[in-house]
Amino acid sequence: MNIQEKVSKDFIQARKNRDTLKINVLRIIKSHFDTYKIDHQKEMTEEETINYLLKEQKQTNEAIEFAEKANREDLVKENREKLAIITSYLPKMMTKEEIQDYLILKDVPSLSMKDAMKLAIGELNGKAEKKMISQVVKELLGK
Repeated sequence: MNIQEKVSKDFIQARKNRDTLKINVLRIIKSHFDTYKIDHQKEMTEEETINYLLKEQKQTNEAIEFAEKANREDLVKENREKLAIITSYLPKMMTKEEIQDYLILKDVPSLSMKDAMKLAIGELNGKAEKKMISQVVKELLGK
């Protein structure tokens, strides 16, 4: 079962359980999937789905930071619950060490920065956070 099917199934279950927060979060995600399908005349690939969820995860983390700065514990709590829902659909991301090992095997240290980033992002897209990939490439190239 792919992520989109799991989201649809869980959305129906959340409606049966009357889980308002989960319904709202999954409705937004499903809406994005449907809009993409209409606009592009095709389903999102698994990689595109993961990238969308990573974007949502990042935005939710930013919302948590802003709510903490504003001392709004109610928003912090709500966004943490939302983050847990979003994260549950993401595959386990690679750790920094796993990324380093993978890139060393691909002989990234011998490439230029542009080529190294292109290779790393292309091959690890959806398997690791882009910010982490960028950081590891810069460390390997000594920049």
